[in-house]
Amino acid sequence: MDRPHLDPFPRARQSLHWAIAALILAMIPTGLIMARTLDDGLRLGLYQAHLVIGWTVVALTIARLVVKVRRKVPPPPGLAPWNLRLHGAVQWTVAVFPLVLALSGMGAILQNDLTPLLLAGEAPPATLAETQTRDGHMVGAYAFTALLVVHVAGVVRYQATRGNVLVRMGIGRDQG
Repeated sequence: MDRPHLDPFPRARQSLHWAIAALILAMIPTGLIMARTLDDGLRLGLYQAHLVIGWTVVALTIARLVVKVRRKVPPPPGLAPWNLRLHGAVQWTVAVFPLVLALSGMGAILQNDLTPLLLAGEAPPATLAETQTRDGHMVGAYAFTALLVVHVAGVVRYQATRGNVLVRMGIGRDQG
């Protein structure tokens, strides 16, 4: 099979991608555990870590969106028209969704008046009284996780059937 040559993305774009990916992967267990633990000290530490990581993701996501808009990169070659549309939709949704999650997370903090507790170094309650924004954040987090699975599945599918797409993100070398 003739595999297309894929130029790597610029290092800055690769770095933003992998930094955001690593931080999001750290957010998942901190969010799951902090929402379930009865240990006040652990819950406080996880809330604080989740917030710091979250704000870092927001900053990097904004930088990533600026780069994405200013320096467009063509999709991998050989995609069917339906797959090209899906690729574009998934790429943009993955890029923007962290900002939506940040807004819903901040909504949960504000709705439950957790800011004074967190600033004072006190653990938020194990069960939040106001659940609308918390539930929205949780549903969004699960939806985003599902979207990430679709993203990774698409990369694996392309890698296996069309070409070394991972080289674009700095993994491996182009065999073409």
